[in-house]
Amino acid sequence: MKELTDTPTDVVGNEVAETRTKSSSHPDTSLWLDHAAIMTSDLEPAVEFYADLLGLRVNIVESDPIRKGRRRAMLFDSNGRDVLEIIEMTELRHRVVPGAGAVHHLGFRFPTEDWKALRDRLENRKYPYEEVAGRLFVRDVDGLVLEIEPF
Repeated sequence: MKELTDTPTDVVGNEVAETRTKSSSHPDTSLWLDHAAIMTSDLEPAVEFYADLLGLRVNIVESDPIRKGRRRAMLFDSNGRDVLEIIEMTELRHRVVPGAGAVHHLGFRFPTEDWKALRDRLENRKYPYEEVAGRLFVRDVDGLVLEIEPF
């Protein structure tokens, strides 16, 4: 397991300079979803899951500037947009903590070829998933359900 630091890294953990550019494209509305924030009991395997399997890229892993004493990671998509914040909350190891599981599922869309490649990665790694009505359903390391559709 690689150790996470406050230094921006690429998917395999190499330190990188800030090279991404945030996309200025967004829906033609006054309101859109900026990112989803999920909780995890252990940051490293959660970041690995979203980076290695889904292909999100790590923007930064840092001491949480809002929730003092915690760590967080921000991951971005292929357009350079931060889309997922992962907040480490070690107390979630005790499943009676209020708020655990407050998100029902996260939905992602991949180009068809990338979707097929993801299904192959899940299959090759023997990672449990279900394919229902042309969608993949998989749980992350904390049990959160991901619904993944091709487009």
